[in-house]
Amino acid sequence: MINFRKITRCTSRSHLAWGLIVILLLLSFISFNSYTKDLRQRVRSITDSSLEPLTIDSQKVEISDTKEQETKENKYSFYQYATEQHLRSLLRKQANSRGQVIITIIGGDSYSLFAWDWYERMLEVSNDTNNCHCFVVAMDEIAVIFAVQRDIPVYFSTFSLKHQMKWKNTVETRQHSLYRVGHAKFDTSARIVRLGYSVILSELDVFWKHNLLDYLKPPIDTYDLQISHHYGAHPRVNIGLFYVRCSNASVAFFSYVAEFWIRYGKGGYLSDQRVLDALLNNYDRLDKTYLRAMKPKSPLTLNWTTHDFGNHFSHFMTDGSAFVLFNQAAKIGRRSRLFHGEIKPKFFTVTVAHGNMSVSRRNLLIRALLILQNTQLENRTLILPAFSSNLTVTPITYQLDIKKFFIYWSEERIRLPEFINLDKSRSIKSTSVKYEPKKTYNDIDGIINFELDSIPLDLPAPDPQFEVHVRDSLLWCSPPTVGGVWCFHHPRDYGATMEILFACRGDPYPPCANKTEKNEQFLERPYEKL
Repeated sequence: MINFRKITRCTSRSHLAWGLIVILLLLSFISFNSYTKDLRQRVRSITDSSLEPLTIDSQKVEISDTKEQETKENKYSFYQYATEQHLRSLLRKQANSRGQVIITIIGGDSYSLFAWDWYERMLEVSNDTNNCHCFVVAMDEIAVIFAVQRDIPVYFSTFSLKHQMKWKNTVETRQHSLYRVGHAKFDTSARIVRLGYSVILSELDVFWKHNLLDYLKPPIDTYDLQISHHYGAHPRVNIGLFYVRCSNASVAFFSYVAEFWIRYGKGGYLSDQRVLDALLNNYDRLDKTYLRAMKPKSPLTLNWTTHDFGNHFSHFMTDGSAFVLFNQAAKIGRRSRLFHGEIKPKFFTVTVAHGNMSVSRRNLLIRALLILQNTQLENRTLILPAFSSNLTVTPITYQLDIKKFFIYWSEERIRLPEFINLDKSRSIKSTSVKYEPKKTYNDIDGIINFELDSIPLDLPAPDPQFEVHVRDSLLWCSPPTVGGVWCFHHPRDYGATMEILFACRGDPYPPCANKTEKNEQFLERPYEKL
């Protein structure tokens, strides 16, 4: 017999359970809405109160101002150095009263290391003691960093992201080293004259004796371009030094050259010097490569002339190594006064005239000297020990990777041991003393030559990162060979590949002499099919 009373009780309990579930869901929904509403109000109140710190679970969470953060990031971004606004600002600050400015091109971690010396020399020859009326043109981020670190005015000559996205692969990107050089020269010159200024471009291997702006060919307003030459060696112009006067013709011409280089410079592996020579309707106009490439012809005929600028400069030719170049310049006294010691030089060194010291002990000794320079002897330049009895036979460059070393320890504060043998350095007084921990040595001018045994090798480093720099910078060629080669642990920079990539095609003049078309690595040029 069915118990209806029991069924009724069960049904009532079931309804009660469902009712409780519904009530719980409603309460949860109401609580969630209340929480989200409160959260929105708190966020709104934070926004209205200029993003004050929000306290959650007794922990303060700082909410940064997005606009302020973006401003800080832009201030230190590479892009800011490549804008036309920045270039205009540079020209306003650096140009002289006649609207003229001096520039040089730097790039990579080799030539960029010596930008400080170029800047110091420009200040020395300037007619204005407070302004060299110059700035450097950086071809890459490394050059920008080195310039900014040393307070050198810098403009970043780069390509737009849209242009760089067309680069196909890593091989093509590496090929841009030569391409960037021509782009920096032509594009920057074009931009400067378009902004209403005149510019003299002097490559880093051109060492001025006097301000060349004082030795332009008169009347200055006659010529749109004054460019150096090879003094009878061959008829091609020398792109290492040229002056562009702002004029309608120069604006049109260099805008065309810059655009030409963008279109054909990389694909054909052309020489920037030969391109300019051909477009000036000079010697290289006869080469079939350039005849085909010059369609359509440049829009205006430029009134240009070769010029020797009073012969008040030295143009050194090297194999592309910045270290060979500046070593050569130091030997004949063409470096800056700051390099040679100015009026009251302050240096210090340790004499190690033998090469049998172990690599470990060499590292400890140089580490100790670097620590002293960065702590107790901050006002002194360190001359590296020779580790050789005859620097002519076994120079330090055969022993230590100097390029790697200078990346960490700027040449502004380091001299190679050959420095002591330079003509300009031999007159500097040298004082031999024992190192004393509590002495400052501020009263001693010239070179302090510490006794080797007095230098403690267990000095504490100023900070942990210092130890990393020491470890990464000391790369020795072991063992150094007598009459050996330069010590490098990495590929060389721009200049080493330039001659290989010149489009010589049997040209009898340097740098193409003794080269043939078979020596070229890339023969196809896109415009030859035009």
